[in-house]
Amino acid sequence: MSILQSSDANEHHLKALVPVGIRLMFQRISEIDTLNEKYQAQASIEARWIIPFDELFEILPPNDRTSLDQGKSVSLIKFADNHWHPQLFIENAVGDLKEQIRYTAKKISENQACICEHRDIKGAFWEKLELNHFPSDIQELTISIGSMLYNDRVILIPDPFYHSGVNREPSVDQEQWLLYEHVDTRQRFVKEYFNSNGDDENVQSSLNEGRKRSFVSVSCHAARRSGYFYWNGYCLIFLITLCGFTVFSMPPNLPANRLQTGATLLLTSITFRWTVNRSLPTISYLTSLDNFYILMHICMVIWLFLVPLARQRQWRRKDVEYRRIVNQKINDIKSHARPYALDLSTVGYELSGVVITDMKL
Repeated sequence: MSILQSSDANEHHLKALVPVGIRLMFQRISEIDTLNEKYQAQASIEARWIIPFDELFEILPPNDRTSLDQGKSVSLIKFADNHWHPQLFIENAVGDLKEQIRYTAKKISENQACICEHRDIKGAFWEKLELNHFPSDIQELTISIGSMLYNDRVILIPDPFYHSGVNREPSVDQEQWLLYEHVDTRQRFVKEYFNSNGDDENVQSSLNEGRKRSFVSVSCHAARRSGYFYWNGYCLIFLITLCGFTVFSMPPNLPANRLQTGATLLLTSITFRWTVNRSLPTISYLTSLDNFYILMHICMVIWLFLVPLARQRQWRRKDVEYRRIVNQKINDIKSHARPYALDLSTVGYELSGVVITDMKL
C-alpha cells in the first residue's frame, strides 16, 4: 500500500506543470430564460500550450513540416488520441452540449511550438440570475472552463495575448436584451473532496484530497430592456393606486359601494402581482418593481393619514375645545351665583348668545 502511494506521488512530481491559455468568444446569445435561470449560447474556445518543437516535428508529414517552418498553422488529425492534451470540460453546461474539437499547431520559436485546441460548443448553460433591480437588471452570463487534471499538472490561465470577446450582432433577443462589449475573465481554483468506502479508492482519495483544479470563467453582460415593464408594470401599479382614491368620493352613508370598490381594487392588485411573478423565478428578496409597489401603497396610506383623517382629527379637537369653553362658562356662573338664587328652574339666563333654561345649580 505504501509502495503504491509513494510511486503515485513520485509520478505526480515528475510530470511538469503545463500552463494553458484560455480564450473564449461568445458567438451567439440566443435565449435568456429568467424563470429557469439558464441561457442558450454558442461559443468558441481556444486553449493554447507550448511543447518542444522537435516533439511536434517528428509526427508531421513532410508537407506540414514545410508549412510549419514557414510560420504557417497546420492541422493535427486525431491529435488527442495519442498525445497529451489538457482534458477540458464545461462546468456549467446544462443537458447535452454539442461540441466540435480540432487541433492546430504553429511554430513560435526555434525550439518551441504552440498547440491550439479549437472547441466549438452550443447548448444551454446555467447561470444564477440576480433580480434585485428587476426590471432594470443587468445579468452576467458566464461559461466556466475546467480541466480534469489537477493544478500540479495543468493550470488554466486567461490568454494574455488573445483576449476573449462577444459578438453582439447575431443575438436573437435584441428586443429584450442589450449585450455589452465588455468581457470579464477570471481564474479560480476548486478544492477536491472525495469520499469512498473501498480500500483502493481510499488510496486514491488520500492522494487527491486537498488538491485543486483550475478554472477560467469568461463572462459577458446583458441588460434587460425595461420599457415593456415600465409601461405594463410601473404604469399599471400607478393607475391601480390612483383608482384607490375614488373610494373617498363616495358618500359615507353608502358603505356597501365603498367595500365593493375596495375589494375589486384589492383583487385587481393581487391578480397583477401573480401575473408579474409568472415571469420570475422563486426568489427570497424584493425586486425594484416590488419596492415600487410597496412605495405606492405607503404613499396612499400617508395621504389617507394627512387628508381625510386630518380633517377628522381637526373636528375632534374643536369638540374638545368647545366642551372646555362650556364647562368654563358653567363654572363662572356657579362662582358668581347669589345664595338666594339657587333655584333657577323658572329663570332664563343668556350666556354668550345662548338662552339657558331649566338649569339647576
